[in-house]
Amino acid sequence: MLNIIKNKLKPKVKSLVKKLKGSNENVRLHGMTNISEQQYFEIYAREQYQGIGEIVDLGSWMGSTTIPLAKGIKNNKNCQNKIDKIHAFDRFIWESWMNISSQDTLKQYQPGDSFLDEFKKRTKKYSKYIKVYPGDLCEIGWIGKEIEFLLVDAMKSWKLTSSICQDFFPFLIPGKSLVLHQDFSHFYTPWIHLVMYRFRDYFEPHYDVPNSPSFVFKYTSKIPADKLDMDYSFKSFSVEEAEAAVSYSLSCTPQEKHNGIIAAKIMFFAHQKQYDQAQKEVDKYIKQGYQLEKDLKKASEFIKNKVNS
Repeated sequence: MLNIIKNKLKPKVKSLVKKLKGSNENVRLHGMTNISEQQYFEIYAREQYQGIGEIVDLGSWMGSTTIPLAKGIKNNKNCQNKIDKIHAFDRFIWESWMNISSQDTLKQYQPGDSFLDEFKKRTKKYSKYIKVYPGDLCEIGWIGKEIEFLLVDAMKSWKLTSSICQDFFPFLIPGKSLVLHQDFSHFYTPWIHLVMYRFRDYFEPHYDVPNSPSFVFKYTSKIPADKLDMDYSFKSFSVEEAEAAVSYSLSCTPQEKHNGIIAAKIMFFAHQKQYDQAQKEVDKYIKQGYQLEKDLKKASEFIKNKVNS
């Protein structure tokens, strides 16, 4: 399956990589995205976005997703109505784990502080293209417009996953919309693989953003309402379906993403406090030749910390 998908994507990949290499925007914006992702956001908004639906940015943080999208919109010759096309969602509330990604200018923030003013400052140049939604997206919901590009960096829990499926997925446009999962090869988020496997008949793999955790799906046909209107949890999925989900994700992606994807499978058990089974998964993949590094190492450390706490 991997070879089939790679061949299918080959023309798209070549075209996009060529544009990325030719981009004059090579300075990485501060945030939890890398230069490959930021360039992809800009190229997409400039070259591929048609303006049929909205661009929704779930998890904007300091704007490293929002700003490249806005740069692209600004220079998009095919989109006539550009005002408020990018919908930026975030709580904009500082949490202690954010210190890891902080610049010196952000050291002032303490857990619980709002950084909305900092986000607005950084995005001011492009503010006319951006509508900001501060708060819990589970409570805010969506305004009901069609969505052409859904950038998901907010599937951090089952509650958020269910909310995104219920409130945003119904407004995707069959045959047009793209969904980018920024945490696709991140160890902490097994629910992404579970729901995308459950919805595999309604999406197709579209593009792998190289050297990053991001992966893009194209929405091909309408998801039945009963599949979206659910409060998903681990109880919604059997171990067998979880195995199939991870195999599907591995088949869609290059080797560089596999460490994070198998780590997410380990977290399927760890999040359910099945630490013995999670450790068996770690041992199994090490025997298969995977190195205890990157996300696999993080998953292993998560298990040890929980067992020893």
